[in-house]
Amino acid sequence: MRKQALRLLRPRGAAACRPASLTTARRGSGLIDGLVALAILAFGMLAMTRFQGRMVAQTTEAQSRQVATQLTSELLSTVLVDTANAACYTLPQSGSCANSGAISRASAWQTRVEQALPGTVSSTATLDAGTGRMTVVVSWTGKDSTDARRLETVTDVR
Repeated sequence: MRKQALRLLRPRGAAACRPASLTTARRGSGLIDGLVALAILAFGMLAMTRFQGRMVAQTTEAQSRQVATQLTSELLSTVLVDTANAACYTLPQSGSCANSGAISRASAWQTRVEQALPGTVSSTATLDAGTGRMTVVVSWTGKDSTDARRLETVTDVR
């Protein structure tokens, strides 16, 4: 009998001191906290994925611009080395040109441009005989979009 009396006087654990309604209300709060944390993590991961996708697209665009710049510089450098036949490097070919090597180099360059850039590619090279300026224009469409890209490079070939 004495043991029973001691059990009745002494509360069992911390839960024995709280009212029953508080104990049941706190029971699911850990699960809700976990779900909220998981939702925040999911939105963060989604944002990082979109950011990475945009970075890949921008890198691809930058690479295309770099290739176009290198190719236009290549043609203009070739013309600067062979200034006597500068008119032979115009694309599309205008007038008559006696140097078949210059014509084949220009057409090979145009083929490389079409292979190196994405989408629909066009390239032109014009020579203003009065000023001695050669203008090379390369146009292409983006890899992931249909937006037109255009690079124009001008140099004096006199």
